[in-house]
Amino acid sequence: MVDLTKEIGVVRDLGARSLSYYCIEDVVGIDDGVVGQLLEVSAQNGNCDARLSLHTSPDSNFHEMIILQHRGGYYRPHLHRNKGESCHIIRGKICFFVFNDDGTIVDRQVVGMNESIMYRTGIDRWHTVIPMTDDAVYHESKPGPYLRQGDSVYPDWAPNGQDAEEARRYMEHLSALAERCS
Repeated sequence: MVDLTKEIGVVRDLGARSLSYYCIEDVVGIDDGVVGQLLEVSAQNGNCDARLSLHTSPDSNFHEMIILQHRGGYYRPHLHRNKGESCHIIRGKICFFVFNDDGTIVDRQVVGMNESIMYRTGIDRWHTVIPMTDDAVYHESKPGPYLRQGDSVYPDWAPNGQDAEEARRYMEHLSALAERCS
């Protein structure tokens, strides 16, 4: 059984919504082995989403994360006040969606090997990422610090996730649009 806290010098963030870790060193190298360990830890925990924060705490001024997400999960559109973000694909394929204030899709971009390998959205832009492969691993970066309340703002036009069937239908709609994009 893989224990990332022993393998690469991280601490588990027990307050996070998903399986999450923070690096405890300020010099970090990520290779395919670390990505494989993140996939293995996810599998050991029911194929849950997982996040490896390369910064040392939520208070850090710059946030870089290795994020593992799975096809079929609900990834609610959101924005970050005063923060843009970028993602760079490591494994798999995702579709990055950007929306207007009314929920109209203004851009979508497939990000994966043999596709675009990086995507960025600016400050205060509604967006979401949809995995297009069974699992997708990407590097996300954005300004910190993480502000628990209000760091991510959610729109009224997207399901809040409490109705699983409604969220599933919404994700299927976005996934179908993503497939037309690739």
